[in-house]
Amino acid sequence: MLSLLPYIIIAACIIVILVILFKKFPILANFDTKTMSKEKEADTKTKIMDERLQRKLKNYSEKVKPFSELVKNFVQRKGSLIYEKLKQIEEKYKNTTKKDELETPEKIDNFEKKIELILKEADDLVSREEYDLAEKKYIEVISQDPKNVEAYRGLGNLYILKKDFEDAKETFVYVLKLNKVDNQAYEKLGQIAQEEGNLENAKENILKSLDINKTAVCYFELAEICMKLDQLEDAIANLEQALEIEPNNPKYLDLLVKISIMSKNQAKAAQALEQLKTANPENQKIAEFEEDIKNL
Repeated sequence: MLSLLPYIIIAACIIVILVILFKKFPILANFDTKTMSKEKEADTKTKIMDERLQRKLKNYSEKVKPFSELVKNFVQRKGSLIYEKLKQIEEKYKNTTKKDELETPEKIDNFEKKIELILKEADDLVSREEYDLAEKKYIEVISQDPKNVEAYRGLGNLYILKKDFEDAKETFVYVLKLNKVDNQAYEKLGQIAQEEGNLENAKENILKSLDINKTAVCYFELAEICMKLDQLEDAIANLEQALEIEPNNPKYLDLLVKISIMSKNQAKAAQALEQLKTANPENQKIAEFEEDIKNL
């Protein structure tokens, strides 16, 4: 019996092992090597996608960086837009030959006198319609005297003559930064707005100019704007203000007759016509005005 005991113990151990294996068999049965490889493959794909995403983000960042720098620089330059424009113009004329220029005496001890001479040269060039050379002269003044309002005004007026209204507008806006109560700058901005067809903005700027300095020309310009806005009574009132300052101005009287006829104000039209006959008897519209007044 004792000799069988070792065999009984061995058999019992085998049975215990078999029982354990039997219990674990479902888990082992579900343990698929294909699943293992798929999971491993999925992990690998995820890793690859993560790495690809990181590369794309890096590439995107590199592409966006120049643009963001551009935007940043633009914002920084916005406050000095006119300065940048002037620098471009200055660059444009760097290689201008001396034979195309009016010579300004180099050795002038009085700085203000030198600036005055250059401005006069620029104005003379404008009167001869040599706009490019005049532009260069104004830039020359600004490069030496960056806050010279007269040079900016001259430059702005030159742009208006060239129908370059955007540059003209920027220039006169900059004049107002130098001098907030510059009535001429408001007047010019009103003229530009009128040229661009923005009558309400034109009226607003002319009124600002008149608030600072009541000039006949501004009242006349305001009358023209009111006429285009079909505000005829306001137009007549503004022309009367202009004529108080310059009583015999034929241009103002001509428009007053015209607007008085448009508003069917016969008495006002006749009175203005009599003044026009005295101020400008050769006006070729007098006979036409007389006929229009008669037919009111």
